[in-house]
Amino acid sequence: MEPQHDRRRRGTLLRTWARHPRWALALKAALAAAIAWAIALVVPGPAGEYPYYAPLGAVIATSTSLAGSAKEALQTVAAILLGAGLALLVDALAAPNLVTIAFVVAAGVLLAGWSRLGSSASWVPTAALFTLIIGSSDPVGYVMGYAGLTLLGAAVGLAVTAAFPPLPLAAAQVELSRLRDLLAEQLDMLAGGLERAGPPSQTEWHDGMRPIDPVLAQMRSAVELAEQARRGNRRARHYRQSAERQYEQARALGSLAFLVEELTQLVIENEVAERDVDHVALGPGLRPPAAVALRRLAAVLRSVDDALADPDVTRSAYTAVDDLLAAVHRHRRYTGTDLLAAGSLVLVVQRSLAAVIPQELAEEESPG
Repeated sequence: MEPQHDRRRRGTLLRTWARHPRWALALKAALAAAIAWAIALVVPGPAGEYPYYAPLGAVIATSTSLAGSAKEALQTVAAILLGAGLALLVDALAAPNLVTIAFVVAAGVLLAGWSRLGSSASWVPTAALFTLIIGSSDPVGYVMGYAGLTLLGAAVGLAVTAAFPPLPLAAAQVELSRLRDLLAEQLDMLAGGLERAGPPSQTEWHDGMRPIDPVLAQMRSAVELAEQARRGNRRARHYRQSAERQYEQARALGSLAFLVEELTQLVIENEVAERDVDHVALGPGLRPPAAVALRRLAAVLRSVDDALADPDVTRSAYTAVDDLLAAVHRHRRYTGTDLLAAGSLVLVVQRSLAAVIPQELAEEESPG
């Protein structure tokens, strides 16, 4: 029987491997390139004189998703054929010279503007230039080798990708956790400012902020990559529930990120030392319950496990929000002021809490 520490070590290695899909991508690209090179070495005729294009095609077609690999391979071969066709047309009219080289490059760059070619568009002027100069002695044979072996290599790359289909759910989960932790830290920062005897200055608030948009963009990119990897992936059906849950988490966290930014702006614009005490959003009486509500919301975020928040932490957060709302109502009755900013803050905290956890759990745990 395998010792427990060995099982733990193996589990750690597997989790680390899953969180870095580029490692698997590098191995698959290397394998595809080696196979494509071995095949190209035995290709007869003029095409066999250019075996290096086969591993190039294999690398192009080895992507983080099967659908992405196929699309990129087709776009690259189409771009090569378009550029090579342009060069063959010009070569039929004149030998390579300053004018013909300038013409094929200019025309190739213009054709590269065709949106259907996607990120492979730059291959159009490259293929045109290679065909015109390198393949000048045998342009047709060169095009057969260039386009044909690139396509052969792409087929090998697709075969390797299909044999070992990627499904980068773990990498996406890491980005979801990063964003969740960042939002919790931002909420704690706001709570810390409200817990002070007096509100921080505008500068102090801004110094404590951390940019959310870059982490949000990385999360969305990772989840979108995982979603793309499911298409045509024979492993996808085994992880369908996990993938769908992850997608829902991404949507919820995207909404929450917007709400936390709104909450941040509300606080740092209306609860600052530069304002008179009668014109701040909360004041000494409402800052403490507001800080508690923000701390509890951050705790709910940190308690999320497999898309579910801890029920006890959730109840505590709803209680804190209700306490804040009751304090705002009392303050409004005693002072006769509208407290519009304070009411908006309560609403945003309520919406943030609803965004963190599934709706059915929110309905179950909410005291109201």
